[in-house]
Amino acid sequence: MMKNNILAELGMRIRQLRQKKGLTIEETAHLAGVHPNYLGDVERGKNNFSVGTLEKVAKVLEVNIFEIFSGKPTHPPTKSAAENQLLSLFRNATPKGQDFIVQTAKFIINNQKQHRGGLIRRIIKGGNT
Repeated sequence: MMKNNILAELGMRIRQLRQKKGLTIEETAHLAGVHPNYLGDVERGKNNFSVGTLEKVAKVLEVNIFEIFSGKPTHPPTKSAAENQLLSLFRNATPKGQDFIVQTAKFIINNQKQHRGGLIRRIIKGGNT
């Protein structure tokens, strides 16, 4: 019986942290690379994660893995206005749109490194190309 109590407690903490972030099960599962039904079962205490998967979920929820076990915040995350705007766009996008956003961000980051951000910086600042 103790195992079920532990699973239920961990599942409840994951659900609370997910809801606190304003994420749906589907969004969280997509970002963590797990099936939404699996995440739902974990949240209901009917299934458990491997440590590696739990670490991925913690990263999506922007918490330290120990916070899931302890229920106590380790550090409050802070987001810039740009992060909040990007997160809002991501949440409102279709799964295909979410993949596009991720690929676009990777492209920008790679090109920014390669070209020291010249063209990308002008695009972001709204300058002429």
